Amino acid sequence: MAAKPYQLAFTLHGHSSDVRAVAVPNPSKPLLLSASRDGSAILWGPSTNGKDWDAKLRVEELERDYVSCVTSVHYQGDDYMLIGSSKGLLSTYLIPAVTNDASTADAPTIEPFHTLIEHRQNLCCIDASQDGLIASGSWDMTVIVWKDFKKVLAIEGHKQAVWAVKFVGEDRVLTASADKTITLHAIDIANGRSTPLQTYTGHTEPVRGLSLRADGQGFWSCGNDGLVNLYSFDQPAPVRSLSGHTSFVYSVAALPDGSGAVSSGEDGTLRLWSETELVQTINHPSLSIWSCAVAPQAKEPGFYLVSAAADSTIRFFTRSDDLKADAESLAQWDKEVGERKLDKSQVGDVKRTDLPGMEALGREGKKDGQVIMINNNDNVEAYQWQAANSTWQQIGQVVDAVGSGRKQLYEGKEYDHVFDVDVSEGMPPLKLPYNVTENPWVAAQRFLDRNDLPGGYAEQVVDFIQKNTGGVELGTGSSSYADPYTGATRYTGGGVTTGSGGAQSADPFTGGSRYTGGGVTTGSTGGYGGADPLTGPSSYQSTPSAPTSRILPVKAYLTFKKINAKAAQGKLEQFDQELSSSSPKLVMDNATKACLDEAVVIVAADKPAGQESYDPIKLLELGQRWAEAHRFPLVDILRVLALYSPAFASCADVPKALLVMAGWSSTGPVEKARATNTLLALRALANMFNSAAGQSTMVAAAGQGIFDDLITGRPWASLGNAKQPFATIALNYSITALDNKLPASQAGGLLGLIVHILKSESTDSETIYRAGVAFGNLLSSPIKGNLAVGSVKEGKQVLLTRAKALNEKRVTELALEVSAISA
Repeated sequence: MAAKPYQLAFTLHGHSSDVRAVAVPNPSKPLLLSASRDGSAILWGPSTNGKDWDAKLRVEELERDYVSCVTSVHYQGDDYMLIGSSKGLLSTYLIPAVTNDASTADAPTIEPFHTLIEHRQNLCCIDASQDGLIASGSWDMTVIVWKDFKKVLAIEGHKQAVWAVKFVGEDRVLTASADKTITLHAIDIANGRSTPLQTYTGHTEPVRGLSLRADGQGFWSCGNDGLVNLYSFDQPAPVRSLSGHTSFVYSVAALPDGSGAVSSGEDGTLRLWSETELVQTINHPSLSIWSCAVAPQAKEPGFYLVSAAADSTIRFFTRSDDLKADAESLAQWDKEVGERKLDKSQVGDVKRTDLPGMEALGREGKKDGQVIMINNNDNVEAYQWQAANSTWQQIGQVVDAVGSGRKQLYEGKEYDHVFDVDVSEGMPPLKLPYNVTENPWVAAQRFLDRNDLPGGYAEQVVDFIQKNTGGVELGTGSSSYADPYTGATRYTGGGVTTGSGGAQSADPFTGGSRYTGGGVTTGSTGGYGGADPLTGPSSYQSTPSAPTSRILPVKAYLTFKKINAKAAQGKLEQFDQELSSSSPKLVMDNATKACLDEAVVIVAADKPAGQESYDPIKLLELGQRWAEAHRFPLVDILRVLALYSPAFASCADVPKALLVMAGWSSTGPVEKARATNTLLALRALANMFNSAAGQSTMVAAAGQGIFDDLITGRPWASLGNAKQPFATIALNYSITALDNKLPASQAGGLLGLIVHILKSESTDSETIYRAGVAFGNLLSSPIKGNLAVGSVKEGKQVLLTRAKALNEKRVTELALEVSAISA
C-alpha cells in the first residue's frame, strides 16, 4: 500500500524577500532556522495556541544585508545561531531558552555575539559538528574551519565557488562546488592542515547541495544538472542518479528514517524520493524553491517536509490528517498552484490544436510527476499526476516561451540579458543583468542599489526591461531569481556596491552597529545632479549589439559616499572610554571631542558643509596616535569628510596622514584592523577629488611623491578589498589630467601607477576596468606628450592581455579603444 501523500500543514510569513535557506538545529527538537535576502534570520518553533509555528527569535542586519545561509552550534553549554552573509561575514548570535510564544512581529531582536571575517565573497554555506567545530564555504572557493570562533584552517582546491559543506564526524569535511565535483577532506585541527581523501563525480553542472545519509554510510547531492545523486563514501561515482526536476536543484535533505530524501529547485517543486525513484512532487506557486529541510513534528511522531521559496514564504507539509491544513486552506493552496504561469521552456513546445481536451484527465498517469497539457476552451493548462492519491493536479497555465537565446555571462554568472546603460556623458556604461525568470522590479532595484541611483527611477527601469524582454510573466509577483550565482554585495564600513562582485570587507568590530554600505557615486558634486539616466542623454543597448559610442574619455569622479555616522561616533567614544583606564594619555581632550562632534554633524548631513569651525589637524593627529585596532571608525568619518568638508579637503596634511593611518609603510603581516583601515583610507583619498579644493590637495600630493608611495608602500597581494579604491584613485587622478589640472611633470608618475595596477591584478575585472579607463584618460589628456613611449606600449599590451583572459565585453572594448589612441 502506498504511503499517504504529504499535504500542506501551514505556512510561515516573517520574511519580506526570498527565503534562501532553512535548517533544523536539532533533529530531535521541533525548531527551524530560516535566512532571507531581506537581511534577517529567524528561529521558529511550535506555538502553544494551535498547530502552527511562530517566531521565537529574530536577528537582523542593521542595513538589511542579504543573509545567505544559517545553522546553529552548541558551544560551552550555550546554543548559537550562525548566519553567513553575501559579504562573507560569519555572525553568531546567542540563542536564549525558547520559552516565549512571541509572534513573528514581536520576536525579540539581539546583537551579534561574534562577527568573523575571513571570506572574501558571499558566504553561502555553513555547517557545525557535534563538538562545536564550524565549517563555512564561500564563492571565494575556500572552506574555513573554525574552533572556539577562531579560524584554525582553510581548505582550498576547488576551482569555483563552494556551494555546500558538511561535517562527517569531527575529522572529515565534505564539500561541493560549482566546479562540478564533491570532495571528502580529512582535517587536522591541531596542525591546521587538511588532506583530500576522495573526489566524487557524477554531476555535469555545479553541485549545489549535500546531505548525509541517515545510516552514515554516504550522502545525497543535487546540482544544476537537475539530478539528485546518492553516494556511498567508498565509491567515487553515484550509487544512483535520480532525475525528475526540470531545472536547477538547489537543496537536498535526507529523511531521518533512512527512507529517502527531499529536494527543491528552480522548477518550483519540492520532490520526495526513495532511494530508487520519485515518490511525490509538490508544486509551489513560486518558481524558485531555494531550500528544503526535514523538521520533527511537535504534537505526534513523524516529520514535516519544509520548503523555503522566493515568494518570502516557508511552507510545512505533513502526512498526518490531524496536522494538515483545513479544507479551505487546502483549496486555496490548490488554486494558487493552479494559477501559476508556466512558460514553454518548462513544459516543451506545444501546438494548441493538437492537444487533448479535458477528457484526457479521465485516464490514469503513467508515473508520479508526469505532466500533460490540456486544451481547455483554447487555454493551455498543465496538469501533473499525483500517484499517491491517483489524481491530476493543475499546476499552471502555459504562456509564451521565454526564448531560446544563448545565456550571457556577466561577472562569471549567466543571465538571459545584460544591458549597457549609459548614465551620462563621460561616465563608463553600467551593466544591468536580468533573467527572464526573475521579478523585473527586483532586478531594477538591484541595479539602482548597486549603482547608487535614485529609487524613483525603478518604474522606468522596469518599463525598459519589460519592453526589451517581451514582458514575460513567469510567476505571481514573487522575487524569483533563476540565476544560481546571483548575489548582491555590501561593504559595511563605507562600501561600494558596483564592480565585479569581488570581495568586499565589512566592519569587523561594530557588530549590530556596523556601518551602512556605501554605493559608488559619480559626478563632481558626489551625485548625479538629478539627471535622468533613462530619458536624458543616456541610452540602453543590449550586450550583443555593437557599441554606438566610445567609452573614453570618462570625466566623472568616482566617490564612496554612505556611512552610519552615529555608529562610527559611538564606536570611537567606546574606544575612548576603554583607553581612559588602559592608556589615559591617549584619551581625546575636549578640543578633539568638539572637533569630532562637528565632523559627525557634517558627515551625517550628507551634503557640502557650510560654515566650519573645527580643526581637521586634531582628527588627523588622533588617527595617527591611536592603535590600528581603534582607528577604523575615525578613518571612516574622515572618508566622508573628504567629500563634504572644504576645511578637510583643503588640508595639505590629509593624503600623507591617511596613508599613515592605513599603516601603508608598516612591515609585517596585514592584520584585519590594518586591512580595514587601508580600505577606508584609500576610499578617503578617492573622495578627495569630489571638490576643487580636494583636487588641488591631491595634485599637490602628486608633486610630493604620492604615486611612488602608493606603488612601493604595500605588496599588491595584501590589498584584498582595497584594490578597487586603489584603482579609483588612479582613475580620479586621470580626470584631473584631462582637465589640465595635473602638471605635465607628473604624467609619468601617474602612468607608472596605472601600469603597476594592470600588471599586478589579473582577476578582478572592475579594478582592471578602472585602471584601463585611467590609462585611456591619460592618453587622451593634454599632458600625454610627456609619457614615455615604451611605458605606453607596455601598458597597452598588459591591458590587452588582461582583456583576453577576462573575456568580459566591456573590458575588451575598452582595451581596444585604448590601444587605438596614439601616444
